[in-house]
Amino acid sequence: MNLSKCERCDSYNEMPVLGEKIVTVQFSANASHPEDFHLQHNIIQAWVSAMGNSKTNILMFPLVVCFFASLLGTPLVLLAIFSNNNLRQETRYLLLANTLINDLIYSILNTFIDILNAAGVGMPKVICETLLYVLTVAYCNGILTVTAMVVDTYVAIGWPLRYISLLPHTRTLKIIICIWIISAFAPSVIYIITLGTQQNPFSTLSICILPLIFVLSILHRPLLKIYYSFTVIYFIICLILISSCYVMLYCKTKTSGIWEGKSRARQTYVIHSVLLVFYFFPLLVLVAGTALQELHLISYLTGLWITLSMANMLMMLPKAVSPYVYALRYREVTKTIRSLSMLRHIRRVHPTG
Repeated sequence: MNLSKCERCDSYNEMPVLGEKIVTVQFSANASHPEDFHLQHNIIQAWVSAMGNSKTNILMFPLVVCFFASLLGTPLVLLAIFSNNNLRQETRYLLLANTLINDLIYSILNTFIDILNAAGVGMPKVICETLLYVLTVAYCNGILTVTAMVVDTYVAIGWPLRYISLLPHTRTLKIIICIWIISAFAPSVIYIITLGTQQNPFSTLSICILPLIFVLSILHRPLLKIYYSFTVIYFIICLILISSCYVMLYCKTKTSGIWEGKSRARQTYVIHSVLLVFYFFPLLVLVAGTALQELHLISYLTGLWITLSMANMLMMLPKAVSPYVYALRYREVTKTIRSLSMLRHIRRVHPTG
């Protein structure tokens, strides 16, 4: 879509219409500022046009594959953890369960939203904002929990004799609750501001994506600044903690010989590092892409491809791979899964009653 053509439009009726893919939004809050009215409408139509004219539906295939992989593996690992009393008492398995729960929530919501977008099914703006809010909380929670897992590993290796007293079961539960609160803080601020600065939250959106929600807000620029600030803060804190723990772990264990050859510790480190890259890298790309789009250095079509590629592939990949990786790396989880499979087999062969 040519935005220069839209910028010369004098009224709503003169703006170009893109068939059925129209975003219905009330702009009465900005009625006294017609230039803001035109700018918002132009940006909205640019997003809708990019969505309709690009071949973004091809990105649905990796999304669906990752979704079903997560849906098959994650509940099985969660069942193994919560059905085993010993696993439920250990910090690392509770943190793993919290990570997998967040990944499952993210996978379900992200797939649901993208299917509606691809099908052109509209939804009320407030529902779209709520879904994106929960999606953001789940993603932040997953990153913070993965960071907590690295810190837990460092504490277990650094202070093995004091580990149980430092991180008992009750304290782990409190840490998980704190992670949820911290994860929800920044998205809640943006969510409340967004809901409080709109006149018609039940207007219909034909596509539901986070950049469009920012555009529709009266406080467009301040919201973006809040979003960027908290994203950078989260990322820096997590990166510092993870890097520090890995460096200190290596310094403590480099003379033990566990890093030589194809040791289990080395393999675990490589696997976890790859998963962490897939957790953090898409977030950086999304923030960078949104910033470039705000500076008009890339088109809305390019921004759309970046957003959907990160959300449908790279952000979904660790959600699909994690349950299988952790199930194979943690022997106790593998044994529990096998015992559950054997128990179902015995009950099927020898029914009781």
